Amino acid sequence: METKMLDAHIPLPLAERLDALALDLALPRDEIVIEAIAAWLDSEERRRIVALRTLAAANTIVVVEHDRVIDWADSL
Repeated sequence: METKMLDAHIPLPLAERLDALALDLALPRDEIVIEAIAAWLDSEERRRIVALRTLAAANTIVVVEHDRVIDWADSL
């Protein structure tokens, strides 16, 4: 698989946590970062799909004019 080098400035406390986890798991930092990015992207894509479906559902809602609701309520 082809790869692309990305540079990122990470706050020192986060970088220290990453280093500690990589050491504990005996994994290269790259693997942890790749897994974290993939998980974040999957989550954001799911959120986006939910948001788009919600908007689509909202666009199909039938709106009833206020006066008609009042007339209906008065008829009860």
